[in-house]
Parts: sequence; C-alpha cells; structure tokens
Amino acid sequence: MQYWKDPQEAVTAISKLFEKVADDPDLGGSMKKVNQLILFDYSESGPGCAIWVDTRNGRYEFGTGNPPGEPDLTMSLSADDAHLSWSNKLNPVMAITRRKIRVKGSATGLLKLAPKLKKVAVLYEQVLKDLGWEDKIVK
Repeated sequence: MQYWKDPQEAVTAISKLFEKVADDPDLGGSMKKVNQLILFDYSESGPGCAIWVDTRNGRYEFGTGNPPGEPDLTMSLSADDAHLSWSNKLNPVMAITRRKIRVKGSATGLLKLAPKLKKVAVLYEQVLKDLGWEDKIVK
C-alpha cells in the first residue's frame, strides 16, 4: 500500500469520514436518498479492510467489516484507490470503466452523488488533519 501502513489505518480514516458525512445535513441527507446497503470492499489491501454504509429506509448507519445483511451494492477497490477517490483525485466513473473499481449491484444512486465528491474531499482532508496524517493529503 502506498498511502497506508496497514489496513486498519485506512479503515480508521474512512470511518471518520463517514462520521463527518453523517454530521453534514446536505451530504448525510443525500446519502439517505441512495437507500441501499453499500459495502466498500478494500480487502484486497488486507483482511478486514471493509466499510459498509446502510442508508435503507432513511437510516444512516455505518461500520467496519461485514455488513448486517446482503449488500445491495459492493464497490471493490484497493484502499489506496479509495484514498484517491475520497480525495477527489480518482474519478469514480472513469475508475469503474477502467476496472479500478469493480461494482456488484446497481451504482446508479451512488453515482448521482459524484458531484458532491468535492465537498466530501474537503471533509476527508479535515479527517486526515484531525488524525495528524497531513502527509497523506494528496495535492
């Protein structure tokens, strides 16, 4: 892994990002409209390197590891590519086309949020700063 010393570091940063998304009325509300159980599978970067987000029925819950049920959507990619994606340095549509992100299920709802990635990237950069990981910020 280029950006992470171990899988847990990636899970920590991305989990903190989902906390910030939950606290943002615009982003949290937009995520709830996706109405899916989504698994972000980063396990090719190490065991247990996965985060799920459940936005079904107006919820916004997330956790690490295996999701509480069968995901409606699984996005499989490396933790490094996830880092680039959350940093808004990897275009998700292009990444799917180039198979850097592999999708199982319908990503239509999630891809509608692509215009909000700039705002997510700002939150993600703040998460990295809060964790003392400024060296991981991609310029």
